Amino acid sequence: DSRIRLWNPDTGLCLKMLQGHRNWIWSLAWSPDGSILTSGSDDCDIRLWNPSNGECLTTLQGHESWVWTVAWSPNSQILASAAGDLNIRLWDIQEGKSMKILQGHSNWITSVAWSPDGKILASAGHDRTIRLWDSSSGECLNIFQGHNNWVESVAWSPDGKILASGSQNGNIRLWDSNTGKCLKILQGHSNRVRAVVWSPDGEMLASCSHDRTIRLWDVQTGECTKILEGHTSQVWSVAWRPVVSNEAQNRDFVLASSSADETIKLWDANTGECLKTLRADRPYEGMNITGVTGITEAQKATLEVLGAIGN
Repeated sequence: DSRIRLWNPDTGLCLKMLQGHRNWIWSLAWSPDGSILTSGSDDCDIRLWNPSNGECLTTLQGHESWVWTVAWSPNSQILASAAGDLNIRLWDIQEGKSMKILQGHSNWITSVAWSPDGKILASAGHDRTIRLWDSSSGECLNIFQGHNNWVESVAWSPDGKILASGSQNGNIRLWDSNTGKCLKILQGHSNRVRAVVWSPDGEMLASCSHDRTIRLWDVQTGECTKILEGHTSQVWSVAWRPVVSNEAQNRDFVLASSSADETIKLWDANTGECLKTLRADRPYEGMNITGVTGITEAQKATLEVLGAIGN
């Protein structure tokens, strides 16, 4: 609905809605210090938001197609974005200007991720490759090849030694970030893998898929340790809750997932239990329109999307 919602994960309440985009929103990214939220949209714009008051701080324009992915550098100085125009842009946040344009992918770019030291940017795309870029010079340092279908997501391990990538065919690959050698192939999803994310301690990898599941993987063995089920449609994204020191020590990790079923779910990564389900209020929630006459099928479908109950 072209809006961003900010939630209280403890109460499940929607705290704020950010409005301004004119089309679908494909990606969100918090600045490392949590002070700014960034969004990329089908309207080709990137917006920077103050999450405290919901104000749009600035709009970055330059992409000529939908913005699929955005990512902050670890020092919060540079924003990377990639779009359907096959360009990766590096933005100077202080100036609000595009610093560099990285070109090389021959098909849509679906994911960008910074190395932990901020020196290298990884990108993945529908040309079945992963590229590593020198963030200072813009030079392509390496191309990882091996996926036989679209690469949907890429993520660095916390120590920067391994890259994980998820593909259209349901496979996940782990790569040596220095040599480009494929270390492991994780298999289990029965449909495209939309996102992969490392646990804060780097020992687990979480993945989500169009097969409606989230999987947790032991990175050392390559085994799937848990399958989180509960979503009733495609799962589009997953993210780990930031942890404080005692949580990290006790491995009290919580995972959030979002789905085309219009819900966000919070999961206990140790038990696999769904802790909470977040869902936006719908204006016609529970309204029974079975047998109602005088409306078209299109109008009926719209009411059902907004919460009404049909046949």
